Amino acid sequence: MRNKSLKQIFLWPAVIAVVSFTGLLTALLVDDARELVSNAAVALPILIAAYYWLKPRAKD
Repeated sequence: MRNKSLKQIFLWPAVIAVVSFTGLLTALLVDDARELVSNAAVALPILIAAYYWLKPRAKD
């Protein structure tokens, strides 16, 4: 297993956090067709977790 840099470790969690925060803020401040976008942004971490939970594991 090779060593990873901090950027490689924290890039995608940071992107997911920013998207989720933006979705929460948009859901609080906007009340029109952009609600669908905010709902998708808030659901993103749940969808990612479900994907990796349901994904078949590789056998070593």
